[in-house]
Amino acid sequence: MKKLEKTMAALLGDEGVRKALAFLRDDEDRKRAELKEMVLVSGAPHTETQVRSPMFLGRLEACGLEDCFTDAVGNVFGFVRGRESSRVLVEAHMDTVFGPEIPLVLTEEEDGLLRCPGIADNTASMATELSLIRAIRACGLVPVKTLMLGGTVGEEAPGEARGVRHLMETQGDLAAYLCLDSGHDFDIIRGAVSCKRHEITLKGPGGHSWNNWGRVNPVHALGRAIAMIADIEPAQTPKTTYNVGLAAGGTSVNAIASKASMHVDIRSLDNVEKVRLEARILDCVRQAVEEENRRHPASEPLTVEDRPYGDKPGGSVPEDSVIVQAALLSAHVVDVPRKVCAPSSTNANFPISAGIPALCVNCNGRCGNMHAPDEWYDPKDSWKGAQALLLLVFALAGLEGVTEPLL
Repeated sequence: MKKLEKTMAALLGDEGVRKALAFLRDDEDRKRAELKEMVLVSGAPHTETQVRSPMFLGRLEACGLEDCFTDAVGNVFGFVRGRESSRVLVEAHMDTVFGPEIPLVLTEEEDGLLRCPGIADNTASMATELSLIRAIRACGLVPVKTLMLGGTVGEEAPGEARGVRHLMETQGDLAAYLCLDSGHDFDIIRGAVSCKRHEITLKGPGGHSWNNWGRVNPVHALGRAIAMIADIEPAQTPKTTYNVGLAAGGTSVNAIASKASMHVDIRSLDNVEKVRLEARILDCVRQAVEEENRRHPASEPLTVEDRPYGDKPGGSVPEDSVIVQAALLSAHVVDVPRKVCAPSSTNANFPISAGIPALCVNCNGRCGNMHAPDEWYDPKDSWKGAQALLLLVFALAGLEGVTEPLL
């Protein structure tokens, strides 16, 4: 990694980079004020395209990005052009898990801690990205590879990753991909957990619990299926998990249900194990339905509707890869604590699975109670995370007249 160390030394020795690092420190108050404004703009699932997308697009334009645009699904991006068309893409997802019914109330504690739904996940990353862009533009930094910066939609579960899916379908020639998100301190995630979800619905004729006794009951079959699924022992290595997270059905205690459904979450560090577990779970459903139909041969049989969704590919970036080592070194030189976190499911899943050097990077700092109404974020020293991000970006993309790209 001598090349990486030489690159980092060259960046730290450049006057423009030093000015940009100082800019990020001095921009902290503005960034915090911008964060407080943006967190009160709803990022509710499936509505962020009408609310946050235009808001963030306007802020990207105000920061001086070139050729800003909104794509077909609501992602917003702009460019810092380099002499090479190959791009380093940096994005922060704009949606939150909180529906429009959740009030967005911001409170600030005496120690500076901020509380509000969505403050950390992921408005803080949006604010850091805007500060990064201002520093690049104010200090005249010109990359070798083109930087593509902006925000994505649909990262949280209801969005089914539609933003990053669209990017992978439409944006070629990506040299690297940095997904900005909040997590543990200033850590990075290089492992992508493969994920698949199913909504399974069982349907029958329904009827009165006394008068129509003998008809198939979707709730009974669903319960049998869940019990069978609960007996499955998934692989421990690589780690593989499942969860029946939602189950519903029926209309009354004295009515045979006409419909019952469940949502099943399947995850693994290995795509093959994910597919194997998925097949076992669907076989449990098949067996449960066949058993219910067998018990009631005179009844109209149960039918099954399976809606798979939320399919995320998995994979990992080697720990000794350039992008991982650059992320660790860039944090070290600005005195930011950073370690490699356990694998997770993020937007980075998609570029990682496509073989593109990619990471999920927390450039914001401490946070907690994620996805809860009292989600909190501590902005103390968050400018150091922005400094580490700037060094990482230019280590990967290169800085004109100073360093060539590492990727």
